[in-house]
Amino acid sequence: MIRRLICTIAFVYAASIGSALTAQTVLTAVSLVDQTTKSLTLEQLIEVGEVEITTSNEFVDGERVFRGPLLRDILTLCKAVDVTMVRLTAANDYQVEIDAEEFQTYDAILALSMDGVPLSKRDKGPIWMIYPMSDHEELRDPVYNSRLIWQVVKLEYK
Repeated sequence: MIRRLICTIAFVYAASIGSALTAQTVLTAVSLVDQTTKSLTLEQLIEVGEVEITTSNEFVDGERVFRGPLLRDILTLCKAVDVTMVRLTAANDYQVEIDAEEFQTYDAILALSMDGVPLSKRDKGPIWMIYPMSDHEELRDPVYNSRLIWQVVKLEYK
């Protein structure tokens, strides 16, 4: 009886921790035009709709399957129109600025998982900017490799 009670308490605690983690802000989106801010949870990013990209890059061995929302769909969620520039910032303050037109040309995603496994902080997560590099020869360039920013925590746009 006591064992059952302990197991039940442990299960409820684990479930509440899991929901708390999905309810936490994982990405802050900021308009550099009017300074509006939108805090996004993992659940909200998933609800935008995920796509899969099978690609390689210099940070992984071979081709991997990445899954996450298209960056252009995140901008739409933020009601960002006529965006010309996007700046992504990592947890360590590393930043990249990207011409927003690229997100219309290429299906770049904010990957949340790799090979079906959610990205952890130890494995470049929970958000990793990924281009479909294997699908486009022009993306296999050091310029684009430098834009594969991981542990993304902020998205700014204008």
